[in-house]
Amino acid sequence: MSRSGKRTPAGTWCCCKSQKRGKQHCNRKFRRMEHVFIKLGVFEMLPTHQREVMSQWDLGGDGKRYYGYAPDEVWYIKAMRK
Repeated sequence: MSRSGKRTPAGTWCCCKSQKRGKQHCNRKFRRMEHVFIKLGVFEMLPTHQREVMSQWDLGGDGKRYYGYAPDEVWYIKAMRK
């Protein structure tokens, strides 16, 4: 697989490479809130979306960004490596 590369020129916008830890934390928080509210019998306060539990800005990065197509540029060649 030495010649494999990314197909879409896009990547994270901020310093981290992945939002995996933030998503794991959000899902744990969501499931915990559901569990507690079901045990208490307060069904009208159950969260329906993960946005109600945690903001998307609390995740590891600021989302993804499309770099554009520039195959002759050095930064493009580095960005398209896996």
